[in-house]
Amino acid sequence: MHDDRSTGADRASATKASSRQPRADAARRTYLLSAALTAFAALGLVRLDLDAFPSVGWAMPVWAVAALAVAGALMVFDVEFRSETYTFTFAELVLVLGLFFATPASLIVGRLGGELLFLTIRERQPLRKLSMNLSAFFAETVVLFTVQQALMPEMDAREPRSWLVALVAVVAAELVGFSAVATAVRWHGGPLTFRSILQIGLVTAPANTSLALVICVLLDAEPLAVPLLGGVAVFLLVTYRSYSALRQRYESLSLLYDFTHLVSGAREPDEVLDAMLNQAKDLLRAERAEFWLQRGDDVYQRHVVDDEGHSSSRLSIPAGLAQLVADGLADRHDAVLLARGEPTRPSSALGDLGARDALVAPILEGDLLIGFVVVANRLSDIYTFVNQDARIFGTLASHAGVALQNGRLIQRLHEQARQREHEALHDPLTGLPNRAQFADRLERRFDDLGHREIAIALMDLDGFKEINDTLGHQSGDRVLVEVAARLQEVVDDDTLAVRLGGDEFALLAPPRATRAGLEATCGAIRRAIGAPIDIDGIHVTMGVSIGLALAPHDGATAETLIRCADVAMYAAKSGSGSGVCFYDADYDENTPRRLTLAHELRTALEARQLHAVFQPKIALATGRVTGVEALCRWEHPTLGTVMPDEFIPLADRIGASGELTALMLSTSIEQVERWEAAGQRLDVAVNVSMQALVDPGLVETVRRLLADSTIEPRRLTLEITETNVMSDAERTLGVLGELAAVGVRLSIDDFGTGYS
Repeated sequence: MHDDRSTGADRASATKASSRQPRADAARRTYLLSAALTAFAALGLVRLDLDAFPSVGWAMPVWAVAALAVAGALMVFDVEFRSETYTFTFAELVLVLGLFFATPASLIVGRLGGELLFLTIRERQPLRKLSMNLSAFFAETVVLFTVQQALMPEMDAREPRSWLVALVAVVAAELVGFSAVATAVRWHGGPLTFRSILQIGLVTAPANTSLALVICVLLDAEPLAVPLLGGVAVFLLVTYRSYSALRQRYESLSLLYDFTHLVSGAREPDEVLDAMLNQAKDLLRAERAEFWLQRGDDVYQRHVVDDEGHSSSRLSIPAGLAQLVADGLADRHDAVLLARGEPTRPSSALGDLGARDALVAPILEGDLLIGFVVVANRLSDIYTFVNQDARIFGTLASHAGVALQNGRLIQRLHEQARQREHEALHDPLTGLPNRAQFADRLERRFDDLGHREIAIALMDLDGFKEINDTLGHQSGDRVLVEVAARLQEVVDDDTLAVRLGGDEFALLAPPRATRAGLEATCGAIRRAIGAPIDIDGIHVTMGVSIGLALAPHDGATAETLIRCADVAMYAAKSGSGSGVCFYDADYDENTPRRLTLAHELRTALEARQLHAVFQPKIALATGRVTGVEALCRWEHPTLGTVMPDEFIPLADRIGASGELTALMLSTSIEQVERWEAAGQRLDVAVNVSMQALVDPGLVETVRRLLADSTIEPRRLTLEITETNVMSDAERTLGVLGELAAVGVRLSIDDFGTGYS
């Protein structure tokens, strides 16, 4: 046996085949090397004894040597491993038998003639390869006889020393051939590993030489025994071929398993397709692999993997491939086999692919054909793709189709998840980040606070409700979109602008922001938003109130800072700071003290912690006390005296104004009665809040308290502020009429302040 990679790769097509044309300089070098080998062999030939006759007394004729050379070249078997094809022949038989039974001239002429016949008729090698191989054979044969005649001119098949000389001569000859062919292969870019091929050659050359020596001994001693040895050799050859086929199937299944395992973990369609192309290229020992994914009616995305790397292009499907698809590619379980030399297959498809042979398999998503995958150019000049390859490739494409479908499903799920995440963190109307993202970013800023300040601004549009009520909510939405766009134009990329909801917006300033910079930004925002907005030919002008708060000065938590900015914003809306206001504790009505008082006020009413003090009314003309005004005071057990301007608004807020008014009325009437019993006749005035004034039970409470007392109704005066009366005139005027009917006196407090 003989590894053709080591002594004549091209003569038996053992090297890795390539469809790419050789580079011009490599071809030129090959011709020069062929000429050099021929010249070297010619010089050596001059020094040979061409008339040396075999010791057996008879010589093999030229035609027998040629026939033996052809037979040795035909008796081959190949082992394909990954992308390499190793071809083993019996070429040593010709060399060894020629040493013992042929003259140098007969061996040279016969071998070159037989190899020429084989390479031109069977292999159809181009002139470049043919000249290279023949010159290498010529040099090998000359080196063979040169070494033999130098070491042992007379060879004897029964002499052990002759066997050793034959082995040395054969190895020397093959080293010359291997070196020449290896050099040419390297020039043409072939992936030749000198060390591995040399190691294989050092094993196979002695084995083949030993077999040839046994045949020589039998021919010399007992020629009739040679057929017996030939039968053993044929048996070993058939057995090893079966082993090679079985090993090839195992490797294919192993690579198919590796591919299945690989794509099962892939998550993106591109990963699946890239994995498939790389694995298919190795699995089927192809020069290149490519997939075509449909992007339109006849437009495909083509991606190619070959020795040059990856390439991608978008193109229309050629007619030959289009016909192959139309012929029912999606209905096939196996791949379509486009083998070499089969006229029944559409040659136009091979032409479209630029290939000698190919396999084409469908890529399906469910029952829908979405593309196809191709492996082209089997890496062998001897073998082409076969039906077994088509079945394996079809299985691989089927696995890839399922993996691709799963990958696309996962990709769609990821896209939907990203879309849902975007929707959860952005306002659908304006596209700005929303309240959830603002809270999250603010919380993270507090987590990384360190010594840096955090500045936020809350903004509320002025007069937006009137636009909604007048022009409709659709126009209001257009205003909000325009405001959001102007807001984004003003702030920089490091500032987070959000829509909190309704007509409320917010800013999260960058850490480097200063108070002066914030004021300047807010001023620019007010000017930008204050510019007229065209709504279907109607120009509307918006104002905006902005409240700012800084951490850690105004609040140590995100929630507190937002509340402080909200307080500042309402302070700005009420007129403080010309529409832009920083937080100040004086603006804050919702302090912890107020929250505590609001919680304890109702209990204080039940425990009668609130009492009345009376302020006298003196006639300026006489200096006489004519009456008193009842004022409410709260003596808190821990906070001390609480003044009315602090707890009366709290009573309105918690709905305790009616109870507080009833307490003041009863206390005042009782005190007037006590003064009258003591001989002091005085009238009393009691303030009534807006919430108490619209209380349906107020009139009945006044009527009951007066009925239970001894004083006349006209001695009780109820003081009502002008703004309270006019805020809901229809209701309050009715209540005032009922009170007047009871007989009490009514007084307008703060007259003229409301211009009513």
